Amino acid sequence: MFLPQACDFIEAIDASDGTLLWEYRRPPVDHIASLSCANRNATIYKDQLIIATRDAYLVSLNARTGEVTWEHQVGDWTVGQHYSGGPQVLDGKIIAGMSGCYYINTGCWITAHDPDTGEELWRTNTVPRIGEAGGETWGDVPNEQRRGGSAWMPASYDPEHDLIYQGIAVPIPWGSIQRDTRGGDVLYTNSTIALDADTGEIEWYFQHIPGGNWDQDHPFERIVVESEVTPNPDAVSWINPNIVSAERRKLVTGIPGKPGIIWTMDAETGEFLWAKETNYQNVIVGVDIENQKGITNPEIDITEIRQRRLVCPTTTGGINWNSVGYSPDTNALYAPTNNTCMDYYLNPVNPVVGGYHSSATSRKINLPDGDGQVGIFTAVDVATGESIWTYQQRAAITGSVLTTGGGLVFVTDDARRLRAFDADTGEILWEQILNSSAGGFPTTYSVDGVQYIAIAAGGGINHRTLTPEIRQRSGGNMLFVFKLP
Repeated sequence: MFLPQACDFIEAIDASDGTLLWEYRRPPVDHIASLSCANRNATIYKDQLIIATRDAYLVSLNARTGEVTWEHQVGDWTVGQHYSGGPQVLDGKIIAGMSGCYYINTGCWITAHDPDTGEELWRTNTVPRIGEAGGETWGDVPNEQRRGGSAWMPASYDPEHDLIYQGIAVPIPWGSIQRDTRGGDVLYTNSTIALDADTGEIEWYFQHIPGGNWDQDHPFERIVVESEVTPNPDAVSWINPNIVSAERRKLVTGIPGKPGIIWTMDAETGEFLWAKETNYQNVIVGVDIENQKGITNPEIDITEIRQRRLVCPTTTGGINWNSVGYSPDTNALYAPTNNTCMDYYLNPVNPVVGGYHSSATSRKINLPDGDGQVGIFTAVDVATGESIWTYQQRAAITGSVLTTGGGLVFVTDDARRLRAFDADTGEILWEQILNSSAGGFPTTYSVDGVQYIAIAAGGGINHRTLTPEIRQRSGGNMLFVFKLP
């Protein structure tokens, strides 16, 4: 078992008894980006463990020894670039999205590499430059000021259509009046883009939030499934009235962004099919189907610096980088989201290398007129958009979801609980208190016919300021492994 941890620290352990086999620590750099130590995953290819580092390298480690077999520099950490989401090997290529394109440097990109050498095969900008398709959506802003568009979570792949799906984050700075792009959509920020796996060309895109403003990132996982398409108008928030057939088709679905909305699109064409809110949000109020984008709420638009707005959810989201689960047995998504709001305003910006969090000030508040229940765990039918069951609680649900063939759904929360839910009914079947909250990914595996469940605890995204009475703890990194009888 391989444990990628902050600041490019990797541990390899025996998955049956926890014995440490080897560890790799990348030499530290005096990085200027505040989030450069985030490290969300690694990937295995042949006998290699491939990681993406905070100093903007791709590195291949021998999976049995931890020795470096090759490394390849992709970005420039001295201007703030770094990897946050790790690589994937898709269509025989390493696919990795660059992060940290904050102020002095320009927009980010996605690259493909030879997994045996690290050699770059193609590169696609996530923020188009002047003269490129979509470049006009940034208005007259010069290339060197077209910033943001980090691809800070791993991509997905559909081999049938040979398409790679990548989520793109916010523009930098967050506000359109700070960027002087008022009225522009600023592609491809807050979008799903589908890339030709061989060339990197953008085949289609859908922009969930045009223009930005509220730090509502949309870089999270895209789930590729096959399903009938029969959305129930009474169950979904928005629906494409032009759906002509309920026949099975390949879909891109899931919750790609912080507002906590399930978006479902045709995997081949990007055609919008339906969308459903899972937590309360006031950022998106509709869908412009013809122009492939969401419609934002004019009542929370920001026209002046320090103009206060009530925005739901917060900048840490109804959901953040913790992942949604999918079960082919139930054809359902399992969504761990939260009811959160914030008092929000934009600040004057003074661009500096590596900085961006001063774009705005936000103060978390509970949902006005809400019932105090923050955490929401929802099972949603992929075909119809109907909620199969919903579980609500005071503690925020901030862990990633694991579904199993045994009909279980695992998730963690801010109260340090790891729980197993019945996938069909939502009944809690088992729970364990951990030493800390766990924002990462639970997993299950077998060794010599024995099945295990594992979860690494040590913090993550949290909403503890909304639930101060709940005893919470971050840090104290620990790996918990449970063995089935």
